[in-house]
Amino acid sequence: MRDSSFSKGIGLAIAAAVFWGSMGVCAQYLFQQCSFTPLDLVSMRLVLAGLILLIMERVVFGRNIISPLRNAKTTVGILVAGLLILVSQLTFMLSVAASNAGTAAIVLTLVPLICACWLSLTEKRPLTIREGICFVLAASGVFLIVTKGNFTSLDFSFEGVLWGLASAVFSAAYSIQPRKLIIKVGVGPVVGFGMLFGGLVASVMNPPWTMNVQWTALSISAFTYVVLIGTVVAFWCYLSSLKYVSAVIVGLMVCFEPLSAYLLSVFAFDLRIGLWEAAGICLVLLNVLVLSLPKKSTKAVKP
Repeated sequence: MRDSSFSKGIGLAIAAAVFWGSMGVCAQYLFQQCSFTPLDLVSMRLVLAGLILLIMERVVFGRNIISPLRNAKTTVGILVAGLLILVSQLTFMLSVAASNAGTAAIVLTLVPLICACWLSLTEKRPLTIREGICFVLAASGVFLIVTKGNFTSLDFSFEGVLWGLASAVFSAAYSIQPRKLIIKVGVGPVVGFGMLFGGLVASVMNPPWTMNVQWTALSISAFTYVVLIGTVVAFWCYLSSLKYVSAVIVGLMVCFEPLSAYLLSVFAFDLRIGLWEAAGICLVLLNVLVLSLPKKSTKAVKP
């Protein structure tokens, strides 16, 4: 059997992807029906999510959230993590705007490959055969889910792909950069202060008083879900998973984001799952199954 920490890491990464996918449905409603812009949503959700996480750390868990900031190196690392989260979010939204969500989702499947290349250069850790197989399964599954077998539905505009590649690079960066910080000071301070800083930077570019959004009971509910579940819980699960498994494997689990978004749309809007989408879902699930298979023991058998 695989070590329990591996299973815990996989579970946390999948949970994060599912929460991000469900958040996407709410975000789409806010964009289309409530006059939100991508920068409106990114700046507001990061500031509020960061504050909520820090308050929880202090009030609920009774932890000292200021002590990590007394170390200059740790503080700089947290601020860098916040900027990486901000830039990855903005570039993804720009990719969606320049092409479509399907194209952006396809390009993001490059995250585990980028992580593997970086770790190979810095830690001499090459992509294993198993991870390579899972990369192909994940990318193929996401491709079938978002295209529904209609391969002409993607808009591979130069601008859309360029922003998508930028988002993949920055997503890979925040999968690798804060790992040592999280092990050292915990997930709460890293995610909380990182999001708060990233959100404040976005707020400078897009001041809250200039936002022209429509607040209704439904939009408030959708926005609350985006902040609490799609941001606080999702990023906490994602970055927590990095304590247990490599950034490559965590990146492979992100393929559950478009899968969860699609399945939620099926239940919410009474859509039917077609043959191509079913095949894509099977490939994504097979990706996890292959990763979960026990490794062959290299120990010699005693006579």
